[in-house]
Amino acid sequence: MAEIVITIDGPAGVGKTTVAKHLANRLGFTYVDTGAMYRALALIAQEINVTPEHEEMLGKLARELPLSFKQDGMKFSVFLDGRDVSEEIRSPQIGMLASTISKLLIVRKGLWELQRKLAQAAPKAIFEGRDMGTVVFPDAVAKFFLTASPEVRAKRRWKQLITSGKEVTYEEIYRSLLERDKQDMEREIAPLKPAPDAIVIDTSNLGIESVVNKMYQHILNKVGGVSNG
Repeated sequence: MAEIVITIDGPAGVGKTTVAKHLANRLGFTYVDTGAMYRALALIAQEINVTPEHEEMLGKLARELPLSFKQDGMKFSVFLDGRDVSEEIRSPQIGMLASTISKLLIVRKGLWELQRKLAQAAPKAIFEGRDMGTVVFPDAVAKFFLTASPEVRAKRRWKQLITSGKEVTYEEIYRSLLERDKQDMEREIAPLKPAPDAIVIDTSNLGIESVVNKMYQHILNKVGGVSNG
């Protein structure tokens, strides 16, 4: 496994992606958005008409997902078979489908294997998702769980989508977010919850810099000697 693995978990719209990118950039770590992996799988499943009932096929797709990432400072791009899908996978519809198929053990096992392979290939890495600290990397040296009120999270996600040119209403995002939360927290396999030893940070009234500083300081205290590179 990587020399140092840091995990950041939390629900949709909590700001974990932005925070993880900033923290990885500051530390000089490899950043991995595992939620993007489930979303990319959902996108390819939708495009070839594979539904959640086709468990074996979804498992096969998960194991053979032609996924690659490109990291350039704060910019993180997701590619499916060489095609940039960074924006496509962020729609509420793909998010809900990703949550639905993530309930399948065969899917999670396939992507867990891929995530651990990515960790083995990186000397220092930050893995962001929903079950990183609880299931995939239970021995991570530092674990964080970000949270915020549903209203704040919905507003953040709505602004993000509007900025990227999507025509969605706040009400749509709010309803979708609550439904996604319910699915993620109530699923039998790897439900969304903080790891027992995770540092929980409520980001409702905190800016990105404040959250990153809290996490950075904790990592320095926990690990010590972490350098940029």
